[in-house]
Amino acid sequence: MSEPRPAAAPERIVLPKRLRAAEIVAVLADLRQRPANGPVILDFREVEEFDSSTLAFVGYIRTRQIGISAVNVGGALARAEESFVRKPPAETAAAPPRAGRAGRFARSYADRVLAKVRTLGRFLAMLGDEVYHLGIYLRRRRGVYPGETWYQMFFMGYQSYPIVCLLLFLVGVTISLTSIEQLQMFGADIYIADIIGYAMLRELVPLMTGVILAGKVGAAVTAELASMTVLEEVDALKTMGLVPEKFLMVPRLLAITLVVPLLVAMADVAGIFGGMLVARVTFGMLPAAFLDQMTNSVDWIDFAWGLIKTVVFGWAVVVGAGFKGLTVGRSAEEVGRATTESVVLSVTLIIVLDCIFAFVIY
Repeated sequence: MSEPRPAAAPERIVLPKRLRAAEIVAVLADLRQRPANGPVILDFREVEEFDSSTLAFVGYIRTRQIGISAVNVGGALARAEESFVRKPPAETAAAPPRAGRAGRFARSYADRVLAKVRTLGRFLAMLGDEVYHLGIYLRRRRGVYPGETWYQMFFMGYQSYPIVCLLLFLVGVTISLTSIEQLQMFGADIYIADIIGYAMLRELVPLMTGVILAGKVGAAVTAELASMTVLEEVDALKTMGLVPEKFLMVPRLLAITLVVPLLVAMADVAGIFGGMLVARVTFGMLPAAFLDQMTNSVDWIDFAWGLIKTVVFGWAVVVGAGFKGLTVGRSAEEVGRATTESVVLSVTLIIVLDCIFAFVIY
């Protein structure tokens, strides 16, 4: 009876210090040429230089090759293998129990609330950054192209005042027509001047001007910045060492701050003129009497509050438009969606801020 032949001792191959794609091809060719007379051990203790093909080679040996084993895989190579080579799980984890309809609804609602909270946090962070960048620019006068501020003033102010004045004139006419009938029932026609002056200076002019700026300026700013983001122009500014939130937003904030007083003044004049015209045509009230009665009930503080409110509304419009434009997704569809969301966000902020001002003023 013949004795069993002893198993062949495994052959150990010490791999070179540099083990990249070219060296791996040579190792594989060497392995194919060797006779299949026993196991082969690949020793990685000398390997220091490697790339992704080395990681693929290690994974191939561990999972596909029978009779070939890898030993002494350590150091940076072991860390890279642990990070990038997908290993099969030791055991399949038990699937979590499915939640009921109420649980799924609660989880979905909580996810939406958390997403809105995170968005609010990013918006407030951007607002703080803009205040900081504007303060730095006013102190150092660097980092912003001056010509951009003049262009934005032309766009936000000169190209906006016709529509602002026209709409506020029509609002003044409408308020006068709807109020004068009630006043005539009590013989208080003259108080139409008080209503027009107070409503225009404190409420209607700031509110309507903010809404018009949200539709005209906010949408344009969002579309412009969103297009720059999609076309990677914002990334190019970062590559050049510029801060997009400063280079793009500070001129627009400066422009809206400087043009709002003129817009408010012209809108106040247009709205009061509309009310005065209705009073003159309806019951023959002279313009001098209208202005005299109005100045007895309103003061400069009313104009100042209206101006402050409009500046705050303008900032809300520009910051909201910039936030939507600079955080847009990288597609043409996202540009249109961001523009729509910008107008909705701006109008919402204006209404909320106007409510807060109402609690403060009154």
